[in-house]
Amino acid sequence: MGNLEFFDSNVYLGRPQGVRIFANLPEKELLGTLNANSITQALVWHYSQLEDHPATGNEILAAAVADRKNLKGVWALMPPQTGEIICRDFFRKMKKNKIGALTAFPNKHKFLMRRTVWGSFMDEVSDRKIPLIFSMQYGIGWESLYAFLEQYPEITCILSDIGIWGVDRYTWPLLENFPNVRLESSQLSLEAGGLEETTRKYGASRIVFGSGFPERYAEAATLQLSHADISDREKRMIAKENLESILAGIKYE
Repeated sequence: MGNLEFFDSNVYLGRPQGVRIFANLPEKELLGTLNANSITQALVWHYSQLEDHPATGNEILAAAVADRKNLKGVWALMPPQTGEIICRDFFRKMKKNKIGALTAFPNKHKFLMRRTVWGSFMDEVSDRKIPLIFSMQYGIGWESLYAFLEQYPEITCILSDIGIWGVDRYTWPLLENFPNVRLESSQLSLEAGGLEETTRKYGASRIVFGSGFPERYAEAATLQLSHADISDREKRMIAKENLESILAGIKYE
């Protein structure tokens, strides 16, 4: 399929401390790599949100996307009780800083994704249709994720870095029971027939494109979707339209 454009839901800036990532590129070159693979827009987070402090990382990220029309940021959260991230005008600040989604790294930052912690804040995130992205590699475990979604069943949630080899046993029950859960495509495509069978059972609307760049090759993710055994219409939905629709539905005010 020619002329397929991609909106990437899973790109990070920065790099892990002491680790040489093959595509540890300056921002200009990183954007060039995305453009070379027809990735015309991206949601991005910053590695300092994980390894330093989310508040510091959020500031670095906001500055990085401020003048980039094709980039929107992902802010990392901390529990509202500590006052480290969440403030009275939090959602207006999201809009001002071009933030299109939220994420959290509870395993790294020592908190729980439970109603006891998040209370009405996550109800508001759900009502405002702000996507909450969980990396299954960096952010949260499956058991904790299940418990969180049972307490916030309508929240818009994108699961990234989901792993391979039988991961459908974790993801398909979530797709069946929680209408606003979406899967990011980069590792879903790695299991033989994983993307196609998920599309057949639950529809192309439940998948959003992601590359995992720079940790994984951007061109691998685009080729996987371009050559998937699904219709051209389904490819366009996954490549760009589904994520555009999610972001268009956000209610900041």
